[in-house]
Amino acid sequence: RPMSQNKGSLIRVARESGYEGLILRPLSAKLLPMTRPEREGKVDRSRLLDLHGRGRKRQMELAERWGITEYPAPAGGCLLTDPIFSRRLRDLLEHQDPVSREDLELLKHGRHLRLDQRCKLIVGRDQEDNQHIRGLRTDRHVLLDVREHPSPLGLLPAEASPDTVRLAASVVLRYSDAPGDQMWMVEIFDGGRSRDIPARACPPELTERLMI
Repeated sequence: RPMSQNKGSLIRVARESGYEGLILRPLSAKLLPMTRPEREGKVDRSRLLDLHGRGRKRQMELAERWGITEYPAPAGGCLLTDPIFSRRLRDLLEHQDPVSREDLELLKHGRHLRLDQRCKLIVGRDQEDNQHIRGLRTDRHVLLDVREHPSPLGLLPAEASPDTVRLAASVVLRYSDAPGDQMWMVEIFDGGRSRDIPARACPPELTERLMI
C-alpha cells in the first residue's frame, strides 16, 4: 500500500522487530526479499502472491474462491496500529507462552485487567462482548457472573489462585449493577461445575490501576 504498508516500512518493521528474515507476508511475498522459511524450503514461494496498491479486488476474489464470507471491511486499518490492542498484545506475549488463536481473538473484546503475573481478567462491556467471551472460552478458563444483578461476564484462567479469583469477582462486581456497599454472590463456572463466592465491588481506582 502507498502509505504505512509500503515496501520500505515492511522491511523496517521486520528488522526492528528482531525477527528479520522470519516474517512471511503471503499476500505480497513476491514483492519482498525472500524469507528464511522460503529459503529452507518450508514455504513454496511460487504459491505466494504479489498484491500491491490500495485496491481490494484481488483479496475479495480470493475470499470468494475460498468460501470466506465474513471478514473486516476493506477500508479497516491494521489492528496493530490501535494503541489499546497493541498494549494488550504486548502484555499477552510478555506473560504467556504459547498463545492460542482464542487468546488473540479475545484481545478484541471487553476490558483487560492484569491481576498478577499469571492471570489476566477479561470483563465484557456489553452483551456482544459477553457472547464473544462465552464463545471463545476454553477449558483453560473459568467464567464469573454475578448471581442477583445484571453484570458482565468475567473470563479468568482456571489456574488462578483463590485470592486471585476473589479479586476477579470484586472487579466483575465493580462493573455490574449490584450496589457497591454490600456483599454479593459471584458464580464461578468451571467446566460442568459451578460454585458461589461472596465478594464486594472493588474501588474504581483499583480497576484503573489494573487495566491493560
